[in-house]
Order: sequence, then structure tokens, then C-alpha cells
Amino acid sequence: MKFLDTNVLAYAFYQNDHTERCQKAIFDGGVVNALNLVEAFFIIEKETSKERAQKAIKSLLKSNLKIIDLDINLIFDAMKKIDRKKLSIFDMIHYASALKNSCDVILSYDTDFDNLEIPREEP
Repeated sequence: MKFLDTNVLAYAFYQNDHTERCQKAIFDGGVVNALNLVEAFFIIEKETSKERAQKAIKSLLKSNLKIIDLDINLIFDAMKKIDRKKLSIFDMIHYASALKNSCDVILSYDTDFDNLEIPREEP
């Protein structure tokens, strides 16, 4: 199972060098969390418009992705690991989500996910 980082979600919805590969990654399915959706909305809105961001998130909700809830246990897991890894709290929540869901790869363009127990790949 693959965990899709926020940049993969966002890049799929506006024109850039990664759009097609990110769209395919979403089509192929994987795991994301609710925080990914919020972050993707913010990025897409900034790059395009609020209406486009709304449509993008609605399409993700109907996609092949497994969307996990952001709950207190996930935040607690991330907080326990935050001192051992050089990740932002947002990336740590994504990493904890990937671990909790036994993901074997993190799809991301963010090199902060390098050198972790779960390897990073670009779509």
C-alpha cells in the first residue's frame, strides 16, 4: 500500500510538471489522511481558486483512496516520534499514518521523507 503525500494530491489538480503522474497515482489508489485533504485544499486554492479546490477535494473523496481519520491516537503517535525524526508536525502525522496503515512506500516530492523506515518514491 502506498501513502500519498499532500504534494501528490495538490499537484494533480493544477498544471505543473507533475500533474499527469500525480493523477495516475491517485487513480491507482493508496492511503491519505484527513490532514492531507486540508493541506491540499489550501495549496490548490492558492494556485487556482476556492471553487477548483472544492471540486478537487470532492473528487478525492470519491476516489480510490483510503482516507483515514485524523484522531487523537494518530496525533499522539506522531508526538511520540517527533523528537526522533527531523519532520514537521504535519509530515510526522503523515508518516505516523503511513506506519499505522502498513504502507510500504510514501509517494512524495518532499525529500524530508528520505531515510525513514518507509522509503520515499516520486510518482
